[in-house]
Amino acid sequence: MAKKVSFNKDDTRQHIILLLKYISEGIFEKENILAMSLLCAVAGESIFLLGPPGTAKSLVARRLKLVFKEAKSFEYLMSRFSTPDEIFGPVSISKLKNEDKYERITDGYLPNCTVVFLDEIWKAGPAIQNALLTVINERIYKNGSQTLSLPMKALIAASNELPAENEGLEALWDRFLVRMVSNCISDERTFFKMIRQDRVPEVVIPDELLITDDIFASWQSAIAHITISDETCTIVANIRKLLKEEEKKQKCTTTLDFYVSDRRWKKLFHLMRTSAWLNGRVSIDETDCILLIHCLWNKEEFIAQTIECVMKAFTLHIEQRITKLHTTIDKTIKERSANLPVGKMIEADSFNTYVVERYFYYVLKDYPKGKCLFAKTDFNHLSIGKDTSGIIYMDSNIQNWIIHAIYMGTPFNSKLGSSGKVEKVSLRKCKDGIVVNGTPYAFLRKASGNNANLSNNLFEDEKEPKVNTAFQQLQVELSEISNIFNALSARIEECTNLFVSDDDKKLISQQIKATGKLLNELYH
Repeated sequence: MAKKVSFNKDDTRQHIILLLKYISEGIFEKENILAMSLLCAVAGESIFLLGPPGTAKSLVARRLKLVFKEAKSFEYLMSRFSTPDEIFGPVSISKLKNEDKYERITDGYLPNCTVVFLDEIWKAGPAIQNALLTVINERIYKNGSQTLSLPMKALIAASNELPAENEGLEALWDRFLVRMVSNCISDERTFFKMIRQDRVPEVVIPDELLITDDIFASWQSAIAHITISDETCTIVANIRKLLKEEEKKQKCTTTLDFYVSDRRWKKLFHLMRTSAWLNGRVSIDETDCILLIHCLWNKEEFIAQTIECVMKAFTLHIEQRITKLHTTIDKTIKERSANLPVGKMIEADSFNTYVVERYFYYVLKDYPKGKCLFAKTDFNHLSIGKDTSGIIYMDSNIQNWIIHAIYMGTPFNSKLGSSGKVEKVSLRKCKDGIVVNGTPYAFLRKASGNNANLSNNLFEDEKEPKVNTAFQQLQVELSEISNIFNALSARIEECTNLFVSDDDKKLISQQIKATGKLLNELYH
């Protein structure tokens, strides 16, 4: 008998954490499959497991059944000779004889069960496949003249192969929203831990943790009110675009290779809503989009390409802005240089007598904490005799301290504050530099005197207002891109989504890192 567990019943996330802890006991390297199966069950969706025999696929279904109160389960190994009687129940002879009704006895069969596991599903005959279409999608089964509303929470199907082409299995394949690969244990230490295990332990989940019909219904009601963030819509729009491009790139003979139906997208958003709710949030965020890694591929040979499309989608809009800004900077520099007198062509970072770094920053001389940059456009907001509020923080992308003369407040402060390296400072102008918290610091000057005729502040130069305005706009754009990237990067870095595995997170982190390099190159 399981020990009683004390937890806040209103804390859905803690509830799920405890359930996952119980059902994962004694099962190795299948934690993410178990988590995704539980997510599917709460979302009312079905999951397909691709993998060789002996990789604990059926055990996933047995453990999932344990989380529901008074749940019943049904398991069946399909073959070419399987009949509907074996899945949906035998025909009632007495009703056929006495009442002239063709009805099945469903007790103990699929229509009467909470969790269903169908192994080697693609070997089922057409009669079973057709019946499964409405069973999976609408959760109904037509039994003679009756239409039964099924109690089924989740259907888990498994096979060591994908459905064969041109055999009419496309509709059934599309019903499985989540598709995961179940492999043998890869880690050597974990493998021998499994070998030394006497037997898979019996798991008994405390009654207070079991998902009752009332709890399930209340969760469904709450999930329907989960909002969809703009960031999520941007990522999904990017995925749709990249999948179409990949389809053309691969010169696919059929559009089904990278096809995702509107119905499927509708269900995917419901799955992400469910993930958000079970993680204790009221809105879908970027971490829920990581789940799409396991939902969009159609063919084994295109799994890698489909996953890559999902990865790229997280930063596609950022990279497009980086590319556009890079082009605009080059164009603006050329325009600036073209307006200079003959023989006076200068480098882009030499527009004034001070050293200008990363296009938009002066360098403070002898700053004690390390290299420190001051935003040029903020200089006009300072006065000589009066202090102005500002902030100083460590930019982790370039490993430099940055000073802004304008305190931006939330959300800027909240994004930086998590690192513990941001603080408010008082600022004012002084000759050839600024005063930070009462200490004057000069701006680093160029060694050459060739720029003496140029204004000390590029943005105060009245001779070329169009170019100066353009550079101001570029700085604003660069700042916006950096803020969007930093927010996304922080969200992924701090990801605590219960349904995202470490391997999934690594894939996204690699994409974030690659985009970060592009952004860093822009600064240089």
